[in-house]
Amino acid sequence: MQVSLSIDGVLVVPVEAYTFSITGAVAVATGKSRIYLEGAYVVETVRAAVNTAPTGAALVVDVNKNGTTIYTDQSDRPSIAAGTNSATGNDPAVTTTLAAGDYLTVDVDQIGSTAPGSDLTVTVRLRRTA
Repeated sequence: MQVSLSIDGVLVVPVEAYTFSITGAVAVATGKSRIYLEGAYVVETVRAAVNTAPTGAALVVDVNKNGTTIYTDQSDRPSIAAGTNSATGNDPAVTTTLAAGDYLTVDVDQIGSTAPGSDLTVTVRLRRTA
């Protein structure tokens, strides 16, 4: 059972955040850490951030549901531009199909060409629907 809260007549639905992190220099890699979901969700946002910015090229990450990208348009993935420290991905294609038992992983698809970037954190914010 989901509990909702109403504040001044506005229904407030709780949002949960799940975080993936890589300490040190980032390398291109397929996500191996899985976060299993315990209910049905909609993806609200995905934010990627690094302590040390990539240089020479953007650092690009991808979020996967059960091993398949949630971004059908790959240009929507979070892309931390060279010399910057964070980025938010555009709306993912998979927004209503996250169910109990599904799992999320994060891939690093591209790193900076001069300096890769370091201490990466990817936060996936989900809104529970059931």
